[in-house]
Amino acid sequence: MKFFKQISLFFLLTTAFTFVGCNDEDPDTVGPTIEITNVLDNQEFKFGENLFMNFKFTDQTGVYEYAYEIYSKDFLPKEFKVNQKIFDLQGYFTEINQKQSVLLPEKSPSETYAEGDYLIKVQASDINQRVSTYYKPIRIVYPETQE
Repeated sequence: MKFFKQISLFFLLTTAFTFVGCNDEDPDTVGPTIEITNVLDNQEFKFGENLFMNFKFTDQTGVYEYAYEIYSKDFLPKEFKVNQKIFDLQGYFTEINQKQSVLLPEKSPSETYAEGDYLIKVQASDINQRVSTYYKPIRIVYPETQE
């Protein structure tokens, strides 16, 4: 009978450790997935128009903030730049779409920006402080003028 009690206790403890050790979800080791769904790589935009961006974020634990900025790929001296803008989502979401737009400045007598290759840099954080960074290359040029 003592042997049966020991076997039963062993079985009970083994079963308890098995249930405690199992976790159906994989641990979160990566940041959110980021996409810009409406802009193609190297798509050309004109100074003087709106640059619309549709961001899509997905994460298994939940995205809670994101940021974007735009700058020249080659850090040109007269580059057009959008400094980093941070957005708190006021909660966390496993999937969310966000829209942003930037007015690209027109050519003016006082300021002319460098045309060329630019990057849209997007970063997103999940609730576990995992951060992802995504880059989308674009071109920004001045519209052709008819003389």
